[in-house]
Amino acid sequence: MKKRSFIILVLMFSMFVLKAVGVEFGSSENPAYQLQLARDLHRHDFKEDALELFIRLYHHSKTPKEIKAEALYMMGQISFELERYETALDDWEILYNDFPEHKLTEDVLTRLADIRNTANRRKKAKITVLDVANDFYRHNFTEIAKEKFLDIYHDPSSSEEEKAEALYLVGQITFEEGNYSVALDDWEILILKFPESAQTKEIAKRIPQLRDIITSDMEGTVTNVVAQSYMINGDFWSNAERKFTIDSSWMPSLEIAIKWYDKIISEFPGTNDAALAYQRKMFALLGWKEPGRKGKAFGLQADFNKYIGQVLETFNIFEREFPNNSFLQGFRYQIAQAYWANEDWANTRKWLQKVIAAGQGEETFYTETAKARLKKIEY
Repeated sequence: MKKRSFIILVLMFSMFVLKAVGVEFGSSENPAYQLQLARDLHRHDFKEDALELFIRLYHHSKTPKEIKAEALYMMGQISFELERYETALDDWEILYNDFPEHKLTEDVLTRLADIRNTANRRKKAKITVLDVANDFYRHNFTEIAKEKFLDIYHDPSSSEEEKAEALYLVGQITFEEGNYSVALDDWEILILKFPESAQTKEIAKRIPQLRDIITSDMEGTVTNVVAQSYMINGDFWSNAERKFTIDSSWMPSLEIAIKWYDKIISEFPGTNDAALAYQRKMFALLGWKEPGRKGKAFGLQADFNKYIGQVLETFNIFEREFPNNSFLQGFRYQIAQAYWANEDWANTRKWLQKVIAAGQGEETFYTETAKARLKKIEY
């Protein structure tokens, strides 16, 4: 620190001496002194001050060409060191065009290639930063992910697209953590600052819906906040254990639940959220019964003949779109069990065989349970 202060004093004294002998800062007199001072400033890491002096030297009409060329070269060099790559490119291309015979021009040709490669590497590195943040997020290191997304958002060298994606994902994590008002603030900033971004187009029309569920309990592990809001709406109607804050008497609870699950399936096809929506829809159609002697039944538990067609149709589409989903075996057995409860022995056997066939020879919980049930079906 003391050494740096001493250097500052020396440089300030040098400028004072130059002025005292008639070399005023920016004058055309004694440009060699000004060039040496700019070099010293740069050598001692006073980059902004050195850059200012080099710019003044370059633009003064009476600066000799030799010094003007070096000043222009150094303008590019300092901009490069300050990571202002586009500016460095401009400076060096001017040098190449205006001083093609200068000794520094040959070096510039190499530097132009270097700066382009560096800029490309930084662009790839920035994408990697987003990828790393997303990996932390996927693996539930949400605090680290938020910090990295915020770093990207506040980094001046981040592109508009990167900032928009980072801000959107910070809001999403915050929303999932239950800090709904903060998340909505993040998304409103996103809409204001990046109105043309893909993230804004997705979230802008959903803000009113998201506000509607701001006081709801968050459940599940859906990864898209809009899908999450639909999921909450569907769960409200289908989950008999939920403590309702709205009197749902005489309302078609199952149908309303299915409507919200179908919105996820149609708006986010092929995603994990759609797979989860299929699961919730299947559970809803399989039915539930409210507790108590007068508890109301829903789905298959209320009317087997009415809903079995929807169950089979939903399962078939779910199986086709997500053939490797781990919930499929459980639903196959549930369908077999529903037929069994309604004394449809033929379809019971059919679906138990489906369970066993899907096991592909492996002994699993469901395959072994299906084999046990096949030994005693009729009652």
